[in-house]
Amino acid sequence: MPPSPPADDHAAARAADLVRSVVVTAAPDDTGVVIESKILDDLLLPGAHSADQIIEITRLAKAAARTVAARYSRNTERAYRAAWVAYQAWAVSLGFAPLGADPRVVGMYLAKASERLALPTLKVHLSAILLAHRLAGRSLDAKHPLIADQLAGVAALQARRKVKQAAPILPDLLRRLVTAQPDSAIGRRNALLLTLGFGAATRRSELVGLDVGDVVVVPGRGLEVTIRGGKTKRGRTAAIWAADDPAVCPVEALRRWRAVYSVEDADAPLFVSVGKGGAFGGRLSDRSVDRVVRETSQAIGETDADLIRWTQGPEVAQRLGSRFSAHSLRSGFATAAAEEEASLKKIMEQTGHQSSDVALKYIRHADRWRDNPTERLFRRKPDAN
Repeated sequence: MPPSPPADDHAAARAADLVRSVVVTAAPDDTGVVIESKILDDLLLPGAHSADQIIEITRLAKAAARTVAARYSRNTERAYRAAWVAYQAWAVSLGFAPLGADPRVVGMYLAKASERLALPTLKVHLSAILLAHRLAGRSLDAKHPLIADQLAGVAALQARRKVKQAAPILPDLLRRLVTAQPDSAIGRRNALLLTLGFGAATRRSELVGLDVGDVVVVPGRGLEVTIRGGKTKRGRTAAIWAADDPAVCPVEALRRWRAVYSVEDADAPLFVSVGKGGAFGGRLSDRSVDRVVRETSQAIGETDADLIRWTQGPEVAQRLGSRFSAHSLRSGFATAAAEEEASLKKIMEQTGHQSSDVALKYIRHADRWRDNPTERLFRRKPDAN
């Protein structure tokens, strides 16, 4: 496999490509101007615009494209496109101008979308709306009370709801999930998906965002996985040792998947859809990771309540409506690493957490049992007679 270009070259090429993709032209029916780009779907800015105004809109849109290339990952761009499509469809259905720069309309959308979206996703939708306005040269203030107060209200309401936590997948269960995969293209892909998701402790968007060149075999050691962007916008490299057990060895899982998916382009997606006839499609969606975890766990007869009861006790199992999801791989890694007495610093390096408070949520279970005085009180060895 040819070596991947340096990361700086990737970033520069991507920025140049995004900027070149920006084209502003008059709409065919003279209803406004159309802003084309690879960032969002075509944007229609209604109204009459002079040639000088179109030049200025083009300049502003290209400047916005440079910012996007510098700040956001390709996964974020995909999320923004989907979010903008949702907002635009909602606005048009109610007769609102999507690019009207009206905080009342945006606030109404946030209120409606909050019925189905969690706060972090809602903020992604707001960022997409702001980006679309920037591309169109329109000013929309995210701190306007009609927007900021709406987000604050959603945060307060969602904080009161019963939080469902993902049940952690620990090594024993990971092995059962991996070995349950069939020896097919889909099964080999899923086996690598599970082992990398656990070993690199990735978020699901980071996992499906991996390219072929992001996963490198280090002879005698294991894999080095370059994870770009993510929630904190900071990339990281995770090292994963090869396993003694071939069933859960990430190096073996990579070899088996690449034996059937032999694409050599380092920039090609590592995880792609597989059609019924075995044809490879586009990059796998992050929801597919959830589906693989849930469907496999159901197939092997695991239930959420059983796993929660086993790992966190009956009271927690009763209180939480937990479920397996893609996040179970990430939380399972952190929990298992803590039980093996890995340091908080090393766990955070692997997961990419910037806040120790967040990372500690995953490992408090292990600390609860380590050096617990009741072990000495209740597990004394009987006196020898």
